[in-house]
Amino acid sequence: MATADPLSYVSSTRAFAYLTERGEDALHAVKEALGSGSSKYLDADPSAIRKQLESGNDVERLEGVKHVLALISKGRDPTPFLASVFKLASTTSLEVRKLVYIVVLRYAHTQPDLALLSINSFQRDLTEPNALIRGMALRTLSGMRVKAAESIVTLAIGKAVRDTHPYVRCIAAYALMRSYQADPDHVDTYVDLVQILLRDRSPQVLGPALAAYTAICPDQWERLHRHFRKLCYALGDMDAWSQPGAVDVLVHYARLHLPEPRNAQDVDADLVLLVDHVEPLLASTNPGVVMAAARALLLVAPTDRHRRAITALVRLMHGTPDVAYIAALRVLALDATYIPLVAPTASHFYVRADDPEYLARAKLRVLLRVAQPSTARALADELVVYTQAPSTAVALDSVTALGSVACRFDAHAAHCLKLLIGVAQDTSSAEPVASRAVQVAKMLMAIPDVIGDKVIVRVVAQFALRLFAPLARAGRPKDTHMPSILLDPSSRAAALWMLGQYARATLVPATDTTPSATLCELLVPDMLRCLTAHWHKEHASVQCATLTLAAKAIVVLPDVGAPVAVRSATLTLYHALLALGTQSRDADVRDRARFYGSLTRKCAEEQAPQQPDIDASHEQFWAQHQELDRQRLPGVRLRRAQVEHVLFAHGTAEAASIGTQLALDTPACSPEAVPTLAGPVFLRGTAAAHVPAWRPASELPPAIVRMPEAEPANAEMANVRSLSSASAPPVAVVEARAPVERVVLTPKETRAPPRPAYQARYADLDAFFDEDDEEVARASLDDSAPEDDEFAPSDSSDSSDSA
Repeated sequence: MATADPLSYVSSTRAFAYLTERGEDALHAVKEALGSGSSKYLDADPSAIRKQLESGNDVERLEGVKHVLALISKGRDPTPFLASVFKLASTTSLEVRKLVYIVVLRYAHTQPDLALLSINSFQRDLTEPNALIRGMALRTLSGMRVKAAESIVTLAIGKAVRDTHPYVRCIAAYALMRSYQADPDHVDTYVDLVQILLRDRSPQVLGPALAAYTAICPDQWERLHRHFRKLCYALGDMDAWSQPGAVDVLVHYARLHLPEPRNAQDVDADLVLLVDHVEPLLASTNPGVVMAAARALLLVAPTDRHRRAITALVRLMHGTPDVAYIAALRVLALDATYIPLVAPTASHFYVRADDPEYLARAKLRVLLRVAQPSTARALADELVVYTQAPSTAVALDSVTALGSVACRFDAHAAHCLKLLIGVAQDTSSAEPVASRAVQVAKMLMAIPDVIGDKVIVRVVAQFALRLFAPLARAGRPKDTHMPSILLDPSSRAAALWMLGQYARATLVPATDTTPSATLCELLVPDMLRCLTAHWHKEHASVQCATLTLAAKAIVVLPDVGAPVAVRSATLTLYHALLALGTQSRDADVRDRARFYGSLTRKCAEEQAPQQPDIDASHEQFWAQHQELDRQRLPGVRLRRAQVEHVLFAHGTAEAASIGTQLALDTPACSPEAVPTLAGPVFLRGTAAAHVPAWRPASELPPAIVRMPEAEPANAEMANVRSLSSASAPPVAVVEARAPVERVVLTPKETRAPPRPAYQARYADLDAFFDEDDEEVARASLDDSAPEDDEFAPSDSSDSSDSA
């Protein structure tokens, strides 16, 4: 009978074990996908959970506490099991303790009686040899928020700040802040404990100690004098959660107690120490640390070190969206003196396709703030791309930014206006975006000496023809693409305002055979006719703009030498519009119609042509309206020049304010404070972010106050403990007292030193080397040496032994 190959048997066994293990993994994955993995903690019977909690087996207790935590995570009421859970605070299992501490922290303030029953267990845990258990017990005890246990918590913290392990002292610092929030009456005790924590040597403790200092006694700067240099050296070794707060505290201290650097050579030594230890934090992997370090360098460092801080902030723009958003706000908060440092990095703030709306809007504000004359044209071309963004808010901000660039840089105003017209005429642009482009173009054309007259006339004509489809289609071949019609009320009102404001502009220049023609002659009559026919379909703002356009046409037509037929038709339409306006339901439209009727009364009477070829119905209509107007609005008649000044003078103040109107809501503040508002998002901690101004040199304390404290004589032996006392309570180290005055003692007489009790064999070292070698050779090992007389027993000792 052939025997099986052992190698093949081993291989098959291993393959079977491997496939079995993979099958079990697949089964667990399927169970979790179907909801039977963690759902077992939610579907358990309450009696079974209670039985597990009351069991003596740690494994079953652990499962029971997991069931309770699962109920808490799903928002179910775990009150029936809290008593059993709180009793497990004294268990020996570390895993069970961890979960029990979580439940106690969450429900101790709602179940104070149960919490008080478990306090003894936490107090016992404070004396455990394991530092992790001591820290967990202190964290739980300080977070219980039970009024009756506040004194116990204070005593526990006072003991923990002197603990031998830095982890426990770190927990004590955080517990000190919570205890102060719960009971601020014992502030003197808390301040003394903070002072003990500030004397610590461990960077793991110094960071939380500064946080406790900021929360309890932020104005007692004299407590930081002796520790300033030690804190600067410890900055790099602190944990990332403590470094931002520590940097802010040290920056506040520097602004109040160190001289302001005038140049790169005249810098205080302590300020150099702070800057040298803050600058490496710019390379941290924690964005909060980088922002705090950059802000600190901009506030206290000489100007030659500011570029590195700006570079670090710009680097954060390539991080996650939330980090990039806060970094953008930091850049917006920079003072104008730092803008030249940010301008070369403007390309890092370009909006990407996957940027969320809040980040894209923040980037637009940064781009607008750092724009320079050399980059304005490239920025305008980039902004046009953003007008097609899926987010309407981003597209609207891009259009507004285009207008702001045109206002700031006159050399590129015509190019920006051309881009705006393209956005308004683009059929793919959203209706609000096209409307906003028309409004921004209107504002730009109101600025004198920025846009040429020919460009203005062409733009006004293009926008006016897009108000009604018949006008837009007139004169175009059928196969030509017709521009989109402006439907938004604000854009239609803006187009009407532009048409009336530039009604005198020449649209068709004069030739040898034909005279020149203005916008008022060629477009206004047809525009008023269409508006009269669509009066009831227009918005109230468009109706007001129509009345303004008609009033301006009445004043302009006599000056441009319009034909009589055009003047009479325009006057008839004007009276018809006034009649419609006075009957409107909107109060603004009614007031506007009555105002223009009274304002242009004399101009309208002069405008009526006394020609025999005028239709009698027109004259009768004018007469009826003028008579009704005199009855309604008696008053002073203004001259044509006065009426023209009221209608056309928009003033220098309006032109000067256009740049402000087009500016985005960019917060203008110094680097000493975070912008408090960025769109609709408020930032926390803005009140604490304020940094005081540099103090005058005459008010600064001397540098000797920052000398470190004298170390106690037993500083090296303060924490040395024997193995048998490793779990004993810590021994408090006696603080070093002030040195007392030394007294020099002078001896009255000099006595000879006592002679030795035995006779030395050699007088000195030379005598030893000069000894005859032969004498040494004759010596025997059994010979007695002269030194043996020292150890010979005396007579008194012999007698005592015999007795």
